[in-house]
Amino acid sequence: MYQTLDFDDEYDEITDEEESTDEGETIDDTDDFDENEQRNIYNYFTLEEMEAIIEWVDQNPNYKFATIKHRFQKVKQSYYISRFREYIKKNGTRFGKLEKIKKFMWDEFHVKRAIEKEAVHDTDLELFAIKKQEN
Repeated sequence: MYQTLDFDDEYDEITDEEESTDEGETIDDTDDFDENEQRNIYNYFTLEEMEAIIEWVDQNPNYKFATIKHRFQKVKQSYYISRFREYIKKNGTRFGKLEKIKKFMWDEFHVKRAIEKEAVHDTDLELFAIKKQEN
């Protein structure tokens, strides 16, 4: 016997952009968007980008921050440089590490489910995450 995750949702009539309130008013979901989250998305740096910026800064120690900011336009504040050094020491940011784990887990899930046609359980997903963390 197979079970599915499909179910009838009583809120199907409501669009993604709007929610109903008890008074019949609508609320726009864009108000809930965090501006800091938006800035973080646009200012996300990969480990390789951070290493390249730090390498350039180390090779040109006499340049002022304005020059660094002009050369690397995503760098908005001078404290980015010290944070980059810290992140490089730790082998990346927490977000970057989580993204790598997520991608690895998806790849492993795809191999097990689509290619090997095996069932994948919660414990398998936990093992995938632990396996990637150890690497």
